[in-house]
Amino acid sequence: MNPMPERMSDHWWWLPGMRPGRRMLLWHILPDGQPEVFDLVRRYQEKLAGVDGLDLVPAEWLHMTTQIVGFEDEMSGEQVEALTAGVAGRLAALEPIEVEVGRLWVHSEGVALGVRPGRGLDPVRQAMRQAAAETVGVHPLDGEPGWTPHISVAYSNADGPAAPVIDALDLRPEPVPLRVAAAYLVAQVRDGHLYRWERLAEVASGG
Repeated sequence: MNPMPERMSDHWWWLPGMRPGRRMLLWHILPDGQPEVFDLVRRYQEKLAGVDGLDLVPAEWLHMTTQIVGFEDEMSGEQVEALTAGVAGRLAALEPIEVEVGRLWVHSEGVALGVRPGRGLDPVRQAMRQAAAETVGVHPLDGEPGWTPHISVAYSNADGPAAPVIDALDLRPEPVPLRVAAAYLVAQVRDGHLYRWERLAEVASGG
């Protein structure tokens, strides 16, 4: 994780190609059925509730973005089916992975909770990248293979000093377990200061 920033910046800028209503396909890891994760996020959000310039992520939209696939209108249904099958085959060969979530990460565009070990979920990410490369191609927005797995707690919606955010998080709860036994292909849109999505497929790990 990077050092604490001195300033916050507005997270809500548009990535190339993104626009209101345009759906992007991504693979997410979701904390479904793991109340300890939701409780941990809630505790952090309670500390941040009085800090200006932040959009807290609603519980129903908590997620870990794992792989950007691309824009839905740039790929065929057959390609998406092949992608899903490719990820399914690779994840079936992996046992569910257990990590800890809760390592605080304050970055210039928000507050997130990272995982330990930091590279513990790389096999899941690698399965997705390999399947994408063979079916729809690795999208330019996905960029580098390097990945920092995290669950965002809040996004910054303004430029300003980071000190109020950091000071609000002076006491930090202990991390909690996160069991990753499935991944979800979603069609996501940006709705104001919120990411929301439709679940298209759930792919389970083996075991």
